[in-house]
Amino acid sequence: MILNFCSYVQWVPGSDVLVAQNRNSLCVWYNIEAPERVTMFTIRGDVIGLERGGGKTEVMVMEGVTTVAYTLDEGLIEFGTAIDDGNYIRATAFLETLEMTPETEAMWKTLSKLALEARQLHIAERCFSALGQVAKARFLHETNEIADQVSREYGGEGTDFYQVRARLAMLEKNYKLAEMIFLEQNAVEEAMGMYQELHRWDECIAVAEAKGHPALEKLRRSYYQWLMDTQQEERAGELQESQGDGLAAISLYLKAGLPAKAARLVLTREELLANTELVEHITAALIKGELYERAGDLFEKIHNPQKALECYRKGNAFMKAVELARLAFPVEVVKLEEAWGDHLVQQKQLDAAINHYIEARYGSMGIGASKDTKGSFYLHSSSSFILHIYIFLNFDRNTASKYYPLVAQHYASLQEYEVRKSPFLQHEAMQ
Repeated sequence: MILNFCSYVQWVPGSDVLVAQNRNSLCVWYNIEAPERVTMFTIRGDVIGLERGGGKTEVMVMEGVTTVAYTLDEGLIEFGTAIDDGNYIRATAFLETLEMTPETEAMWKTLSKLALEARQLHIAERCFSALGQVAKARFLHETNEIADQVSREYGGEGTDFYQVRARLAMLEKNYKLAEMIFLEQNAVEEAMGMYQELHRWDECIAVAEAKGHPALEKLRRSYYQWLMDTQQEERAGELQESQGDGLAAISLYLKAGLPAKAARLVLTREELLANTELVEHITAALIKGELYERAGDLFEKIHNPQKALECYRKGNAFMKAVELARLAFPVEVVKLEEAWGDHLVQQKQLDAAINHYIEARYGSMGIGASKDTKGSFYLHSSSSFILHIYIFLNFDRNTASKYYPLVAQHYASLQEYEVRKSPFLQHEAMQ
């Protein structure tokens, strides 16, 4: 599965090292956990077997009539054997004698993972140091000091101490497990301290709320101050909103350049809608940010339909504009439908556009558009023929008839003769 044209494959006896042949290549995996890390030798024959003894391992290759031995790295093989035996101290000793190569780096990573699982923390610390992961090595060093102190004072395995278990959970980024371990020991302060150190203030405050901690309000103030110091106005606004301070939240949203969020909050609270100055400030910010549709929603909510309609039109929110106009400005509906059609033409939504021209009762616009860029849409799709007929049937024949030849000529240029021969078009074209 991991090697094409494989003619030979075998485990090295007493280890997890894998040897295989691929045509003229001898492939060796010293760490099968990292299959991409493969050591390769060029050979001129076929592998016929493995021999291990006297402290060395050789791959026997028949090259013509001669048998040639290729010696493998015994140190790397011994590492695999030590891992299989669970002897991590021996595995560490072997790795320390080797130079850092991609193969040995993969082995250090494997050993670090296994050592953590076995709670052999001193070995895990050594692994992270070898890999150059300084933060993890330092964190484990501090953890080891706690475990060693507990072992000296109380005996037994210091790794079973709750602080050690919690720190190992933190090392794996399983913060909820670490929190649970702390709270099982009623170590609320330590759980909160963990989250504060990580700047996970939401979780810290949640713990304080759950346990009724007396420093809850102080924590909230500290969190808010940290958000402001780090210029996270949006998150600070969300915090103020969750605490019921709508005015402060809106101020922060506007400061963060998020007028849409401020508008959303205002639209949900009647007491904020009653604040005329506040609403004007938000709508001005929305218009400045070209968020016309949201500004129109806000104007409509405060019963200013004229401003709402203007914003809807600027934002091309024609559906809302037409709905509002039907109630407040019926005479504007026709113009809005025409503008809606123009907008759809610009968006290449041709069939949809003609329907709005029809709604606007602009028969001459819908038919005569073939003469200009505004309405040439319907001449670009033969599927619009039914719409042509709809126009022909629903508008004044004298007005529409002068455009029949033009439509017929267009379909002729597309070689769509069946359409051109329509009784409607044929009759008028002949005239």
